[in-house]
Amino acid sequence: MTRAALLAVLLAAAPAAAHDYWLVPDTFTPKAGADVPVRMYVGEAFKPEQEVAYQPKRTARLELHAGKQLTADFPGLKDGAKPAFAFPAPKAGTAVLRVDRDWSSIALKPDKFAAYLKEEGFDDVLKARDAAGEAGADGRERYRRYLKTVVQVGPDGDDTPTKPLGQRFEITPAKNPFALKGGDALPVTVTFDGKPLAGAKVTAWHRDGDALTAATATTDRAGQASLKLTKSGAWVVRAVFMRRVAEKNPDPPADWESFWAAVTFAVP
Repeated sequence: MTRAALLAVLLAAAPAAAHDYWLVPDTFTPKAGADVPVRMYVGEAFKPEQEVAYQPKRTARLELHAGKQLTADFPGLKDGAKPAFAFPAPKAGTAVLRVDRDWSSIALKPDKFAAYLKEEGFDDVLKARDAAGEAGADGRERYRRYLKTVVQVGPDGDDTPTKPLGQRFEITPAKNPFALKGGDALPVTVTFDGKPLAGAKVTAWHRDGDALTAATATTDRAGQASLKLTKSGAWVVRAVFMRRVAEKNPDPPADWESFWAAVTFAVP
């Protein structure tokens, strides 16, 4: 899929509020050795609100995994640059770009925080705030993002996307997405601190202009879920996990902490 086609599919009117970050390469199927620019977007439901520039201070970890090869040095990146990232495509096979973002924080008024918790399905957090007498207090939250995008060179993929990369909160496909076709199911595993996370809501989105296709599942005890991807083209699979901050003096200051994971790819 070309850059022009991707932008036509993904760019649309800005949403009222933006939660998710995700990565989109200019093409998911680059030629061997070609430079692959990767854009970082913020928005909702795979609809970008804005493109995010490279921020070295916010980038806690940046790696390219291609088979047995690991690249962690990206000397050409510049603070404030758009696209945020770029890497040379492997000679053949599948590659995964990993981007871990550092902590950010936000404080929301009680009604807005409650609406956000309801939107994400965090009923347990709502109940905990009520039980603690915090329903009328501002929601102080810190959050981190764990992003991946998958590209493939040539017709023969490999198992690189199916291997966990060690992100603290991670979505790992059980199949190479490029081996799928529209209508196939993609099994995924969600982990937190390297352990399966049960009860996590996982959502897959595909967008064609204003037409949104979605698939949602909840992870089982093994942290596994299956998502039916009914369309060919670009997809994002995302999940969010929130818990009360256990630290006495968290940095940045917060009462709650959330972890966001997203992996993008294209189904042939």
